[in-house]
Amino acid sequence: MTRKDPRSDAEQYLEKHNIRGLFKHLSTKLLFAKPEDPKSFLVNELKKVYECQQAETPVPSMFEEKDLVAMFGMFDITGCGKISHTQVEKAMQNLGVEDYTSPSTEKVDLAMFIATAKQELDKIALRMPRLGE
Repeated sequence: MTRKDPRSDAEQYLEKHNIRGLFKHLSTKLLFAKPEDPKSFLVNELKKVYECQQAETPVPSMFEEKDLVAMFGMFDITGCGKISHTQVEKAMQNLGVEDYTSPSTEKVDLAMFIATAKQELDKIALRMPRLGE
C-alpha cells in the first residue's frame, strides 16, 4: 500500500487555492494600512478578495492613481515631465514589479508611466482560483 506524502498534499493544497498569494496580499495590505483594528480590517479584505473571486477578476492593487503620480514625481526630480527608462524600471521595482524591463530607451511621460504601471500591477495582482475548483 502506498502512503500519501503529507508535505506534497499540503503543497498541492496551497498551490491549488493560492494560499501563499492570499497571505502575501493580506499581510502587505495590513502592514501598509496599519489599521487600529487589524482583525476587522482583515475580514473586510477577505470579503473583497471573495467578491473578486466570485466575479473571476483580479484583486485591485493597493496603489491608486495618486500613488502612481507621487511615484512618478519622486523620479522626475527636475520637473521636466519625463523620466528615463531606467527610472521607470526602478519605479516598477518600488511598486513590487520585480521583473519589469522597459521595452524602449525613450523617456516616459506621466500618462505613459501610469498606463504602464497599471498594466504591470495587473499582471502581478492576486488572482484566486474559481470557486468550486
